[in-house]
Amino acid sequence: MNRTTLLLIGALAGGLVLGGCQTAMKETSASAQPVAAQGPYDKPGFQVEVDDGRLWVLKPGQEKSGKHVTLIGAGPQGMTLRALDQDTALEYLAAKPGFEVEIQEGRLWVLKPGQEKSGKHVMLIGAGPQGMTLRALDQDTALEYLAAKPGFEVEVQEGRLWVLKPGQEKSGKHVTLIGAGPQNMTLRALDMDSALEYLAAKPGFNVEAQDGRVWVLRPGQEKSGKHVTKIGAGPQKATLRGLDIETLDAYLAYRP
Repeated sequence: MNRTTLLLIGALAGGLVLGGCQTAMKETSASAQPVAAQGPYDKPGFQVEVDDGRLWVLKPGQEKSGKHVTLIGAGPQGMTLRALDQDTALEYLAAKPGFEVEIQEGRLWVLKPGQEKSGKHVMLIGAGPQGMTLRALDQDTALEYLAAKPGFEVEVQEGRLWVLKPGQEKSGKHVTLIGAGPQNMTLRALDMDSALEYLAAKPGFNVEAQDGRVWVLRPGQEKSGKHVTKIGAGPQKATLRGLDIETLDAYLAYRP
């Protein structure tokens, strides 16, 4: 093999190695791209937009229109909600992680993944958003749906509701709040602050229980020594704290 042949083989090998490096660099760059943060009003399957203090809710492919439905005070933080039709608005309000929801003739079907609607089911009249009748295959599914809130794991056990933060596990050492849960269920949590945070949680607000008091903040706000207080206004008559009275009034006025 002469010198010219050796140089040609070396150049080809070098080109292959370089090409491999370039491919790897492109893949690394693509995987490192930041993921857009989820907004406080986002829900899978919907596009949302705040327009002049009102929340537009659209399904993919839909566009805002002068012909729409309006639900005053139904959105997060008590915002007026707008959608192209009633079913879209209600499905948005009803959507919760871990459940499939469907509006049928003004009634709300709630199913866990893999379940299918059946003539054999339970009904909770007026229990859904906007006073909708709720249908589910069994009582526990209906109650777990009503109890579900972001940031908590819930489990209905013998008619009682366990509320846990991620990473917590049920324990014989816990607090019990009789009748405090949805449908007057007894509520169990590992400590009182966890129970208060669960009860205080409302869409569009950040809440934090601290020594039996509940901080209420809008997205982007942070706790401060300069704040206002409403004694006994929170769940279980807990004192509420917020940066301004408008936030606390909006929080108290909003009924999810």
